[in-house]
Amino acid sequence: MFSVFLAPLLVSTTPETEELKVKVPSGSPVVADRADNSESLVITNPRLASGGPLTSLIFGPLEDKAPEPEEKEEEEPKAEVILRENKLNYSNAIFPVEPADISSDFGWRSPPCEGCSADHHGVDFVPGHGSDVVSILDGLVVEAGINGGYGTWVMIKHLVPSTEEEGEFEEWHTIYAHLIADSIPEDVGVGSIVKKGQLIGLVGNTGQSTGSHLHFEILVNGEPEDPMPLLAQYSRVLIAPDGTETFIKYE
Repeated sequence: MFSVFLAPLLVSTTPETEELKVKVPSGSPVVADRADNSESLVITNPRLASGGPLTSLIFGPLEDKAPEPEEKEEEEPKAEVILRENKLNYSNAIFPVEPADISSDFGWRSPPCEGCSADHHGVDFVPGHGSDVVSILDGLVVEAGINGGYGTWVMIKHLVPSTEEEGEFEEWHTIYAHLIADSIPEDVGVGSIVKKGQLIGLVGNTGQSTGSHLHFEILVNGEPEDPMPLLAQYSRVLIAPDGTETFIKYE
């Protein structure tokens, strides 16, 4: 009796060869010395090199895809605050005190005390008790001493070149009130000539006053004027996105 022994048949399968016909790029460092004058080259199993360094050598460097630019949101126009030269200070005057902080503006107001004015003809500065008070321009002292509600005060006369008529002058009178008693220097008596920036007294609380401050007035040809446009070096202005301007304050 015969025994039949069946041995398993070992069969090896050769993977199918894939061919890719490609155009040889000019100057390829791998194929340059192997390529003839034909326009194409057969590459076997291109998947073996796909995406690797060999692919880069044969087909040239892969170009990185440029990232798409991000869309930027348009910024809304913003309001801007600027300082503008104040051309109304045509006399080149200076402030009588520093800092020139204000507690009461020129014009109509609620009277701060019984007997205080509702139509305020000056500006009240509050630089602090005992602060220096100086003349805003060169001038002639016409009053100095004590005057009722003004308390201890000084009045100075100035001649300012007119901006309207060449060769003409405006007559200014400046008033410095509520000074500390006896703080007026001896060289600031009636008839004295004072220079711009010269000390004429100290901030006090004399006369009709609710606290230490300098009441300051300017009379131009006898008429009271708002001192701020005539003294400030700059005006602070808010410019809106549509170009409209809003005045903030004088500085």
